[in-house]
This record gives sequence, C-alpha cells and structure tokens, in this order.
Amino acid sequence: MIPLNPKSANQILFGKVSRFFLFFLLVSASHQAIGKWQEVQAMDKSWLVYQANLKSFLPYISSKHYNYKSKSLAIPLADYPRTYLHLELDGDYVLFIQGAFHSHLEKDKLYRWSMDSLQAKFKSTGPLYLSFYQANMAGLPQIVRIERKVEEANLTFSDRLNLRQRNAYLFNQFFGSAFLLILFFMGVLYAAFPRYFSAYFRFSDWVHWEIKEEVLLKNAFAFPNLLVIGLLSLITACFSFYNGLLDQSRDVFFESQENLQRFLPAMGFVFSKTLLGFALFVSRYFMYKLFTNLFRLPNIAEAHFYKSIQANLQFFIVLFCLLSLFSVYMGPMYSVNLTYISYIITGYFVLRAVYFFQVFRRSYPVNQLSLLAYLILMEGQVMVFGLRDLIFPEYM
Repeated sequence: MIPLNPKSANQILFGKVSRFFLFFLLVSASHQAIGKWQEVQAMDKSWLVYQANLKSFLPYISSKHYNYKSKSLAIPLADYPRTYLHLELDGDYVLFIQGAFHSHLEKDKLYRWSMDSLQAKFKSTGPLYLSFYQANMAGLPQIVRIERKVEEANLTFSDRLNLRQRNAYLFNQFFGSAFLLILFFMGVLYAAFPRYFSAYFRFSDWVHWEIKEEVLLKNAFAFPNLLVIGLLSLITACFSFYNGLLDQSRDVFFESQENLQRFLPAMGFVFSKTLLGFALFVSRYFMYKLFTNLFRLPNIAEAHFYKSIQANLQFFIVLFCLLSLFSVYMGPMYSVNLTYISYIITGYFVLRAVYFFQVFRRSYPVNQLSLLAYLILMEGQVMVFGLRDLIFPEYM
C-alpha cells in the first residue's frame, strides 16, 4: 500500500526583563519553523484520454472529451523528487495505476502520496499513468496537483521590530504627505476662490435643506469646481492606498514591498487612482444630464452635481481625518477593519439620497415621483458601482 502522507498596537513593556529571558526569546523565535505545502505543478492542463482504436493517450479537449468516463494523467516521477501528489476530489472515483485497479477515492477526502514512494513501488522508466474513472463523469476531476513541503522560518524578534519600524515609517510618510497635499489644495482654494471654499465647506447645509449658491451651478466645469473635484479625487486615492497599506486590498501593486518602500511607485499609484476618481466624478455630470432629461427634471442635473461634490468632499475629509488620527494614535501594527468603514460609507450614501430628495423637492417645482425614481436610480448606481468600488473593491 502506498504510504499516505493581533493585533498589537503601541504596547508598552512594563517592568524590567532579564537578559536571560531576552536571550531565550531571541533564540527560540529564530529556530521556530512552520511546515507549509507549496504547489509545484498544477495538473489542470496535463489531462489525457485513452483512445482504444489508437491504443494511445491523446490530450484532453473539452469540446470532444467532456463526457468521457475516464481521464488520465501521465506523471514523470523522476522529474518530481521529494514531492507529493495531492488529491482532493469533487466526487467518488475509481483509480487505476498503470492500467490496474488501485483504490476507491472518496469525495472531499484528502489524499497526499509521496512521489518517491510511488516511484519505488511502480518501477517504470517512463511516466506513471493514473486513470480516474466515474460512471457519470463530466469534465475533469478536481483537485489534483503536485506539491512540496517547505519549512518556513518564523520571523525573529528582531525582524518583528524592524518590520514595525518600517511600517511606522511608511505610516508617518503616508499620512504626512497626504495631509500636506490636502492642505495645499484647500489653501489654494481658500486663497484664490474664497466664495467657492465657503460654499463647499458649509456644513450647515445638512440641516438647511436648500441651495444657496445658484451662481455656482451655471458652469459645472469652472476651474474652481475642477480644483474641488481634484481634491476629492486625491482623498479617495489616499483611502485606496491606505486600504492597501493595511494588507486588505487585492491590488497587485501591494504584492511587492518594494513598491511601498520607494517614493515614485507609491506616488504613481496615488496619482493613477486620483485620475480614475477625477474621471469618475466628471462623468457623473453627463449621467445626471442624461437622466434628468429622461425624467423631465429641469435644472436638477447642475444642482445634483454640485450637491454631490459638496457632500462627498465634506464626508470624506472628515472620515479621512478621523481615520488618520485614530491610525496614528493606535500605531502601525494595529489593523483597522475597513469592512466597518465600508458599512459607514454605504450608510452615508443612503442618508445622502434622502438629503438630496428633500433639497431638490423644496428648491425646484418638480414631480416628486419622478424625482424619487431618478434618485433611486442614480444614487443606487453610486452605492453599487461608484466610490465604494474605487476605494474598497473587495467589499463589493
């Protein structure tokens, strides 16, 4: 028979630690190792089917061999020393090795066989043929692969300290640079366009359901408005970078630590996300114009665009400041659960939709049913395909 084979946040050490304890901690941590299975070869594209008339194996073609009751693998054992065959099948199969019955394989049961043991048992100069039979087989058996057991050494105590210092440096650089850029944009807006600054940062509008700055609606793409859209896009880009910095993003950019340690790649990521956000916000204006015409809601498009930018700017600046202060206070080793932040953003979009309905119905003589249907459609798009997808794509 073939053998089967915290979170931590700015913690302070109280009291004195003996030198013996520190020495023991360093030595024990440096010698700990974890057994980990690493895939060597996937078998998805290695399947064969036996043709009786040709008395040979041919490559599996899905369009021709999908319903064949038997599929096979030809594994050159000599090419995979010190590896294991991993079988975790999606159904019950009968296994034949070299054309002879070997065993019944049960569904969802893990089998891991040593390739060296297989080679010792089946002494063959060529590949080892494994055939999987099932009376109602459709497609290919899943999961079959070759893997190796590797020893992954734990980080030593000093490595953890170095990692913490690197993370602290990254956090400080990120938040410092982000605040400087945001303050720069706000300073330019305040100095050059004080009327726009006061209009966009008037938080009292959330309780006074009216539009006070009619003159700002005449030109949606005036330079001050574009400057505000750029500021909002930068804030969303900072959120996206922060999400990746906490290792909670699937973006390929964060798979390499070198990208985080170098200034230009990090700035390139933030700049690309800023451009993406800018394009997203600008395109919303044309969507508003299109659907307000369809719903026969005159003057709503400009007001909707202005109030949307104003509400987003106020909300995300406050949220980013609070999240930044909390993260800096708790330290780089504290992992903020951004799932809850995404819930807050979803709640904000729902509240914003109600707010817009109240403002528009009080400010313009429009059909309220048409306005309600329009807002459900447009604000629903934002909640499903909008800013949350830009910042937190994995929570969609």
